[in-house]
Amino acid sequence: MDNKTENKTNFIKGLSLLSLGWELAIPIFIGVLLGYQLDKLLGSRLVFTIVLLLLGITTGFYNLYKVIQLEMLRTKVSQLIKQEDTKEE
Repeated sequence: MDNKTENKTNFIKGLSLLSLGWELAIPIFIGVLLGYQLDKLLGSRLVFTIVLLLLGITTGFYNLYKVIQLEMLRTKVSQLIKQEDTKEE
């Protein structure tokens, strides 16, 4: 593998790690934002903020789980393809 391809691969891996952070942060942020707005609108005391925060955390970790599961499946498939290629040679 040449240096250019290796740099491109490292860049893509870095972006995927950044994406994992957003997969967790966005649902939490949206949950808190919506909960705060509902509490403000209805005059309640942080009830919706806490409930939607917990829902956002749960959703964020579920998203992480699914992304990691998909990446593990992709890795396994690529390993199987490489094994098949080496058997054909």
